[in-house]
Amino acid sequence: MKSRALHTVVSFTLLCALSASLLAADAPAAKGALTPEETKQIEAAKAAVLRMPDGKAATAKFNAARKAYQLDRAKFPAERNKDVAVEFRKATKEYEDAMRKAMLAQNPAVAPLLAKADAQAKLGQRKSNEGETVADSDSLKNPAVRPIKDEPGLPRVLLIGDSISIGYTLPVRELLKGRANVHRIPVNGGATEVGLAQLKEWLGDGRWDVIHFNFGLHDAKFASETTQRASREQYVENLGTLVTQMKATGAKLIFATTTPVPKDGILSPTRKFDSIPARNEAAVKLMRERGVAIDDLYTAVLPVQEKVGRSNDVHYQPEGYEVLAKVVAASIAAQLPKQ
Repeated sequence: MKSRALHTVVSFTLLCALSASLLAADAPAAKGALTPEETKQIEAAKAAVLRMPDGKAATAKFNAARKAYQLDRAKFPAERNKDVAVEFRKATKEYEDAMRKAMLAQNPAVAPLLAKADAQAKLGQRKSNEGETVADSDSLKNPAVRPIKDEPGLPRVLLIGDSISIGYTLPVRELLKGRANVHRIPVNGGATEVGLAQLKEWLGDGRWDVIHFNFGLHDAKFASETTQRASREQYVENLGTLVTQMKATGAKLIFATTTPVPKDGILSPTRKFDSIPARNEAAVKLMRERGVAIDDLYTAVLPVQEKVGRSNDVHYQPEGYEVLAKVVAASIAAQLPKQ
């Protein structure tokens, strides 16, 4: 088996992990998903290849590239070597191509199963940020980021924000069912610089009655030992520009304060955040000056953060997103047109 000889270990591994989790939870397979028996067939074909000398050599080469990538990812974003990531992607592709070729040579009957795995894996092809699960990532497996069809006659609401907003999108939509069409941007909104680049596309040509938005966690994250992705001053300046653009739509605006970061903002030596309270204070001052309503999610969730948050992470358990959703839905309801 030649080194160019392997295809879909990342997508294939993703599918096997997904199927395993479904089995562990005794959950029914989703439509179009691999059945438990099909997953076993793929796993058996893969195991047979990995026992072969060439399979072991290809795995060792891939693991070396992966280890280098993991060590590089442990650094601050500004200190990472892009060449390491390029080499890891190259090694991954070679490994995937070799694995597929070898599996098909060993057992041609798995061809339709691998095709099925590929089709399902495409739903999760977007790369999640650290700590995200399907519930708060912009993976296409997550219904929160898929387009919705408007119910005629109801106000239109747009949610803009990062993974935290993705996590509360579905419960907000349910809480406002029959009262508003609750849309959201189809991606993780990330930092204010992402908003500046993509806001026009997110707003589209439709009419919005209410826009509920947040930017904060990504801006506050340290890119190096001494600098954040956006300084506090740049953060406020960017927010001001975004507010101007959103106000031009005629929608009522609601700014959500950034939710807390545990452990005083230091989750690891290279995953650190600037003071969220200080940034919220600066952002709220701007919003009040600009006449934008405030949805204080920070204050709402802080008393129960340890109970409903995730350990050493900025994301939340389902109960946490329910807490946030109730506050978000109430703030939106207060701004909806009178019917």
